[in-house]
Amino acid sequence: MSPVLLPADMRRRVWRRCCQVGLVAVGVVGSVQVASAQTVQRYSDPKDDFPISAAVQVPAGAETVYVSGLGPAPDRASGTTTAEQTRSALDQISAALGYFGMTMQDVVQMHVYLVADPRLGHMDFDGMMQAYRARFRSAFPARTVIEVPHLTNPHWLVEIDVVASRNDMNKKRFPAK
Repeated sequence: MSPVLLPADMRRRVWRRCCQVGLVAVGVVGSVQVASAQTVQRYSDPKDDFPISAAVQVPAGAETVYVSGLGPAPDRASGTTTAEQTRSALDQISAALGYFGMTMQDVVQMHVYLVADPRLGHMDFDGMMQAYRARFRSAFPARTVIEVPHLTNPHWLVEIDVVASRNDMNKKRFPAK
């Protein structure tokens, strides 16, 4: 694919846009690579019904947003279960993605950090999965769940970070108002 030379005013607009979102798609000085019409591809083992993708392929030129680790909303952080805190953290992530005109269906990768629930004496993987399955029924992200000794907020049982990506140019663009 050869680069397409854009007029100077359009290069400035593209550069500003890329800087706002944190993406730079410059192939050679003053040119931008044209994105292909491919879509995000998710790969899973057809014999396995576990709700994650084994791999996700994101095409070049796709819009990508990285959401830092979020825990439950402050009003739900104390005295709740892993399932409730996971639901709250996913709500927080959904709101963050909404700012960019994205949804949870655009999530391509997820890292879940769990601490031991003091009531159980171990991490509550089943509680996390209960909330996760309620939110993800299809378009599963590649996902890793990691048990950690503690999180920055001592009341949190879960923290989640995600990467979301899409290349559907008909959806809302940054910033979604």
